[in-house]
Amino acid sequence: MAAITEQTPQTTPSFHAKRAVPVILLFFVFALIVDNSFKLVSVAIAEDLGISAAAVSWQASLAGLVIGIGAVIYASLADTISIRKLLSAGIILICIGSVIGFIFQHSYLLVIIARLIQTAGLAAAETLYVIYVTKHLPKEEQKKFLGLSTSSYSLSLVIGSITGGYVSTYLNWSTLFLIPLLSLILLPFILKYLPKEQSRKSHVDFIGLLLISAITTSVMMYLTDFNWIFIVIFIAAAALFLGYISKSKKSFIGISFFQNKRFAAVLAIAFVIYSVQLGYIFIFPFLLQKMYNLQLDTISLLLIPGYVTAILVGSLSGKIAKVLTNKQAVSIAMIIIVCSLALPGLIGGSVLVYVLSMLLFSGSFAFMYAPMLDSCIRSIPVERSGTAIGFYNLVLNVAVSIGITYTASLMDAVSFGTVLWILAAITLFALLMYGLLVGRLTESK
Repeated sequence: MAAITEQTPQTTPSFHAKRAVPVILLFFVFALIVDNSFKLVSVAIAEDLGISAAAVSWQASLAGLVIGIGAVIYASLADTISIRKLLSAGIILICIGSVIGFIFQHSYLLVIIARLIQTAGLAAAETLYVIYVTKHLPKEEQKKFLGLSTSSYSLSLVIGSITGGYVSTYLNWSTLFLIPLLSLILLPFILKYLPKEQSRKSHVDFIGLLLISAITTSVMMYLTDFNWIFIVIFIAAAALFLGYISKSKKSFIGISFFQNKRFAAVLAIAFVIYSVQLGYIFIFPFLLQKMYNLQLDTISLLLIPGYVTAILVGSLSGKIAKVLTNKQAVSIAMIIIVCSLALPGLIGGSVLVYVLSMLLFSGSFAFMYAPMLDSCIRSIPVERSGTAIGFYNLVLNVAVSIGITYTASLMDAVSFGTVLWILAAITLFALLMYGLLVGRLTESK
């Protein structure tokens, strides 16, 4: 197929790049609010449908996996299909999934399917906002608008938690399936303000993404059922993936990235530590509800101090980078994460202690993100850093999905306190990995 000639934004007389930014950013925030709301209401879904924590975790963990893989797909498609069309398709998928979920709210299998369709649409927002900014705005203004995406992400965590908590407490968790239909309001503005450009031919590596999905899903299935057949599937999928990227010139990431020892080491460490992140956030509402009989509206408010702390720490990351090396910043962050998870067991589990624990926990992950990412890409050539960052973020999404799954399985087997100690031990293991494999090589700022 011949490459399609690119039609630049200037060929559309009514197009003004900045006028579209608020529309896409609003869609970005809205999408994250929806996704974060569903993570919080896992407790209500489990109670209403009479399912276990391990079972209910699938609606959150699979959604995270779809967002990670969807980001790679949308980024690839953006070279072939206009952002205008991709965002419109995203809104349509959101609405289809939401309608299915609301109508069939009493069937958990259909709820999961609905969430996957819905999330396939939600995944368009974040990735396409970044691509739009870098493609259509002047370079000297891009940092400002990309910074808005970071602030918007943190803001969406706060709004999403409150929305999920109050809707599930005073209405019903299934009402959350109706809220995404409001995205239809944005559709006329997307069609009006975004350019009708066409772009050059590109390639989406569906085979590679399918193998990544198989690897991740087999691990999550094993952590849910502990059936050895899923280990066999995992080994087979992992071997096929490594063989595929070794030979294919069209794979979304090449084998050379994994031959870079520093890159491979940081990926492994990031996978371990970020599996802990949503593990604790997933267990938090279950814990406070069962231990203190709190409603989800109250629990959502108790999450706000942690999220606000993450916003503040993230905004100071630039100044922190001037003072601390990557090794120092990552090590301090992981140590504080361990302390935050151990805090309830060491000084007693009052509600205030758990709020303080989550505050330290959320702030530490915000503190760690930039230096961990820098540790990952500093040995990668600049011209290949985009691919490295894309795969790094995909690994993080896979990690949090698996983290939710194993945390939910642990909740069905041991006490809440024991789960927190296990998460603390996993964090210590990640710290040890970083010190042995990466930290000693990153002494410079």
